[in-house]
Amino acid sequence: MNITHKSGMRFDAKTRSHTIVIDQPKEGGGKDEGPTPPELFIASLGTCIGVYALWFCQKRKIPYEGMKINVNWSKSTTPPARIDRIDAKIIFPKGCPAEHKTHLIASVEKCLVHNSIIQAPEIKITV
Repeated sequence: MNITHKSGMRFDAKTRSHTIVIDQPKEGGGKDEGPTPPELFIASLGTCIGVYALWFCQKRKIPYEGMKINVNWSKSTTPPARIDRIDAKIIFPKGCPAEHKTHLIASVEKCLVHNSIIQAPEIKITV
């Protein structure tokens, strides 16, 4: 993935043939042309949860049409700056059979993004 500063607080992240616009809201000095980095992070987790939930449902023939993942998060009020809580809820319009809920959660908790948060990767930054 290549990330390029475009103008103001805007960055474009290019991956494969896709461009994702990342910006700050107007009150943060941006033009609000895209999500902020933390919002993109939360979206990544939420969509990863969705993909794993979808696979789980497809395998067990559980109806998933219209499935939604609501993700709420909060920032820590103490240093260092970070997201300190994430709550994700998977919603099925037709409900999820009770006998599958525990296994669904266990399956979704194997998502790549979730595991990368739980067991933080080594991050090396160079200039």
